[in-house]
Amino acid sequence: MLTRLTTTNPAPLMPAIICLILLFVFSCLQEDIYEGLYKAKGGKSEKYCNSQIELKEKGVAVWRVPDDEVTFRWNIKENEIWLSTKSGGIIIGRIQDNTIQIKLPGAKTVCNFEKIPIE
Repeated sequence: MLTRLTTTNPAPLMPAIICLILLFVFSCLQEDIYEGLYKAKGGKSEKYCNSQIELKEKGVAVWRVPDDEVTFRWNIKENEIWLSTKSGGIIIGRIQDNTIQIKLPGAKTVCNFEKIPIE
């Protein structure tokens, strides 16, 4: 005896699928505008003044200081930047226009990084 397989009409799901696709594309485009090299501004120590954060594509980033560099993941949630370390720690900063503000654990002041224009 043969049983007939029936398929459901996918039309009612199409608006939801399209919304999910647009949401994914928009979130990817939003992060593209933040990619680039950010250099520390201000600060009293030489190590801080020479530190840089590079936000790369696909959520990869590098934080460089004169004698060391650390890789981590990054993503944007509204006006916050979330930096996720490999050890599981998360540092949350503010990102607005071309400036990132981060208060490191144990630090007394906020670290400011300004985006370096591409020449």
